[in-house]
Amino acid sequence: MPDTISGIWAWLAPIVGGLLTLAGQLWLNDRFKRADEKRDQARADTDAKRAAEAEWRECIEQRLDKQDEKIDSVLKGQCTQMRSDIVHKAHRYLDDLGMASTEEKQAFWVEYEDYQLICEQYGIENHFVDELAKRVMVLPEREV
Repeated sequence: MPDTISGIWAWLAPIVGGLLTLAGQLWLNDRFKRADEKRDQARADTDAKRAAEAEWRECIEQRLDKQDEKIDSVLKGQCTQMRSDIVHKAHRYLDDLGMASTEEKQAFWVEYEDYQLICEQYGIENHFVDELAKRVMVLPEREV
């Protein structure tokens, strides 16, 4: 009987070894599959986060572009208003009065300098305003 039992074990040992190897391989495959799924989920989460950030960034850039357009419009309007005011005052002093008080010249010049700064910063050229300002500054003084 010992030969029969050892014969059975000799016959069964490779089968049991193969089954144990197969079970181990199945267990490892399951672990690898879970690791791959976890990695894929992390990639999907990262891609979704990047897409959301790109969408947010695009929205912010659009809002900033709209604000830049508004600021440019306001700046253009302000320059137009300042130029109009300077031209109006210059013609009043030059054509109507033929003179200006010291205070009027000082106020006129400060406004002109502010206008010049804005024009310089944004590349606006109005040389006729420069000439008007120079002509106003050499007008004779008038009593207030």
